[in-house]
This record gives sequence, structure tokens and C-alpha cells, in this order.
Amino acid sequence: MLKLARNPEFTHNVTVRVPVDGGHSEQTFKARYRVVPWKELTAHENDPEEQARLVLIGWEGIVDDDENPIPYSDAARDELLSMMFVRLAVLRTYVEAIASAKRGN
Repeated sequence: MLKLARNPEFTHNVTVRVPVDGGHSEQTFKARYRVVPWKELTAHENDPEEQARLVLIGWEGIVDDDENPIPYSDAARDELLSMMFVRLAVLRTYVEAIASAKRGN
């Protein structure tokens, strides 16, 4: 049986490869996503930052330099997504989750 939610959402762990001297540091957080209709997402196919804004609706596990949790807000989301390495990780995780769902995995 397939249950179609009116406003589907899901949470996935996101691994971000953060640039550091001499390489990368893999860091993770939990992202809350909303499933965006294909037409709405592809309307912004030349603007990955806007695509990430559309799908990312919350998070857990993001902290500042002093280890204080950063609560989700539109402004904090926009600041986070302005960093290309974060934006790419957010979109990669979303696409992988949707593609796996389509394959039935």
C-alpha cells in the first residue's frame, strides 16, 4: 500500500565536507526536508541556492564556534546555504533520498 502525504517531509543525516588546511573535515547534521514538486524545483534549475532554500525546512546539530546550537530560521538557513560546500551537501542528500525513494529502496 502506498500512502500519499499531502505535505511530505523527511529527515536525513547530511555529511558536509568542510574545507580545512590540506583537505577536508567531514561534519554532519540532521536536515529536515520538504518534498518539492518537480516543476517547482526545476523552475530554479539554474539557481541551486534557491533550490536548497525550497527543500531545507529545519535542522538539528548545527552549532557556532562556541558550540552553542544555532536554531533554524530563514536568516540562518540563508547564511548556511551561502556556503557552497554546505549547499551542495544539502542538495546531494535531498536528491539521493528522493532517488532512493523512487527506486523503492
